[in-house]
Formats: sequence, C-alpha cells, structure tokens
Amino acid sequence: MKKNRNLMLLVVLIIIVSGITHAHAALAMSDKIIKQRIEDDAADTLSLRETKVDLAVEDGYVVLYGTVGLYIQKMLYEQIAWKTEGVVEVDNEIRVVPRLPKTDAAIEREIMELAQTHRRFQGVNVIVTLVKGAVQIRTTLDHPQDVLFLKRRVAEIEGVIDINIQAKFIA
Repeated sequence: MKKNRNLMLLVVLIIIVSGITHAHAALAMSDKIIKQRIEDDAADTLSLRETKVDLAVEDGYVVLYGTVGLYIQKMLYEQIAWKTEGVVEVDNEIRVVPRLPKTDAAIEREIMELAQTHRRFQGVNVIVTLVKGAVQIRTTLDHPQDVLFLKRRVAEIEGVIDINIQAKFIA
C-alpha cells in the first residue's frame, strides 16, 4: 500500500514538474511570437523601414529601444506593440534623433502655422514652448480627438523629439 502511495506521489510530482516546464516553454514561445509579429508589422510599415529599433519581450512585457528620425515613428512603433495580441505592457525607450537639425523657432513656426490654418483650430488659443526640440503645447480644444490629431501632426515635423500637450476642453 505504501509503495502504491509513493508511486502515485512520484507520478503526480512528475506531472506537475512536466506541466511547469511545458508552461514555461509555451510562454517563451509566445514571447518569440509576439516579438516576431511586432517586427513583421514594423517591417510592413513603409515609414518605419529605415529605422534602427529593436525590442525585448518577456512574459508579454515589451521594451522598445533604438533610434528613429521622427517622433511619429516612435509613436507608430508603440501603437504596433500595443495592438499585438499577448502584449501586457509597453515601455517605449526609443530615442528620436532628427536627420536634419532644425531650430526651435523653425519648429514653433510650423506648429503655429498648423494651428492657424487648420479648421479644427480656428479661434483656438495655442501656446507653444520648445526646448531643444521638446514641444510643450497648452490649448483649449473642442474634442479629445483634436489632441490626438494635433499630436500626430506635430510628431510629423522634423526636429521634434518629444511632445507634451496640456489641453482643456470647451464644455
């Protein structure tokens, strides 16, 4: 009777250890799949083909690192990562290193031109502050989607390395 019990315990222990090993292997495989899907989607995105970005994935946590020329490229990588099945969290450590240097004054002119000419921002007060390509915008807008639109348009400007928009919304 005791031998049967010991044999049964041994079998249960083997099953448990085998299950843990298989679960770990499946998790590692899914991390490989997540990484491959993000890399494939980035390769299929025309504006990301000339970038030097890598990523690490562990347990569904993704870290993006490397360099891009435009802030919009940094945003696209993060968007691709978040849309990938199995991703739990994304840490975007990508650095924006503009190909062509541009003065803060030139960047500010482009942002103000956008704010003055686009119908979404007609009659809206936009205050822009720049420090070495890092953009700070304070404004009052009609809709939250206007913030996203503004951020994407500013992210397309050469020389922008960071964007922070503080918006209030008209009630």
